[in-house]
Amino acid sequence: MDFMELLKLSVSNLFSYKVRSFLTMLGIIIGISSVIMMSSLGAGVKENITGDLNKLGVSNFEISIDTSPGQTYKSQDLLTQKDIKELKSIEGVEAVTPTSSTFARLSSNDGSDKMFTGTGVTEDYFKISNYTIIKGRKFLPNEYRKDGKYVIIDNTTSDQLFPGENPIGKKLTLNFRKNSQIVTIVGVFKNPYASLGGGDQMPAMGLLPNNYLNHLEGNEQNKYTALQVKTTDANEMARIMEIVKEKMKTRGSEPNVYNVNSTSQGLDEFNNILNMLSLFISGVAAISLFVGGIGVMNIMLVSVTERIREVGLRKAIGAKTTHILIQFLIEAVILTFFGGIIGVVIGYSLALLVGMFIQTSPILSPVIVFVCIFVSTMIGLVFGVYPAKKAAALEPMEALRTD
Repeated sequence: MDFMELLKLSVSNLFSYKVRSFLTMLGIIIGISSVIMMSSLGAGVKENITGDLNKLGVSNFEISIDTSPGQTYKSQDLLTQKDIKELKSIEGVEAVTPTSSTFARLSSNDGSDKMFTGTGVTEDYFKISNYTIIKGRKFLPNEYRKDGKYVIIDNTTSDQLFPGENPIGKKLTLNFRKNSQIVTIVGVFKNPYASLGGGDQMPAMGLLPNNYLNHLEGNEQNKYTALQVKTTDANEMARIMEIVKEKMKTRGSEPNVYNVNSTSQGLDEFNNILNMLSLFISGVAAISLFVGGIGVMNIMLVSVTERIREVGLRKAIGAKTTHILIQFLIEAVILTFFGGIIGVVIGYSLALLVGMFIQTSPILSPVIVFVCIFVSTMIGLVFGVYPAKKAAALEPMEALRTD
């Protein structure tokens, strides 16, 4: 009896017991669909979050004064326009911008207040952050002045304050610690943190001319505690950071006044957390697969018991022990192989459904699909060995006497 005949016989037997075959596959289907759903959703969420954060310029690095507990610095250590010019003169540096921020209460037309986080920007800031302007424009060169009462707000805030309206040219009232300011909206940028969730509870975000923000904060001398630097080539960033570190050692009142760190370090830690979470979920799903494998073995043992006379008859008319062994293994592998395929389809369908509610596009990795189907097939092979051996070991005469 050749392999194709054994395959046809195995398929025929499985179709003879459709309900039992389906129940045997169920554990595998649940396990595989769980892995596919969680892995594709996890990949989609990761891509959404890290993709948006990447636009903030994770290939850049930051120079900042060490303000950790126990560290002190002098006013002469504050970074100035002179430092910005010197950094720009380093070969491989594309842009340098100071970082400054402020908080205010934003008063809306309906009388409600909302927290507002403002960032002071220069022309170089847009080269570093890669904010996407989706309405209006960036600041004009003559608007980066200390009386430049202009703002670019995030799209989430724009939709909340001006639903269905064009926000360009509208006025906002910002209540700062010392006074209130009325600023004009000149643009809207895509909120890079929208994929993190939060909705209406997220504070409003806005970009303000840095000179204007310094004027509001009383920083007329334009001195800063931190600068952001963008390199022309990400592959050269480590080399340039070393040059900057050496330069900053002689710049401060003490050698360790300044920190020079890549802005991608935080994102790497975030990726590690997501990877650990995905690993944990996959481990839980693996337990489900193991339970499914035990279910396959149990059902196949029941099948052997029910088909003792059939096995005895086949052996009596010349079927070899190897043929019986291979037939039962084929049946187990077919069940788990197609159970794996069905699990992939159901898992990805569920991921698409859930993705619609959480506004995430699931990403199905071909590697994950291959691994899932391979693992499910191997489960059938491994857990089908014992029932197959038991069936193959039956003696023809003893089997035929069984009721």
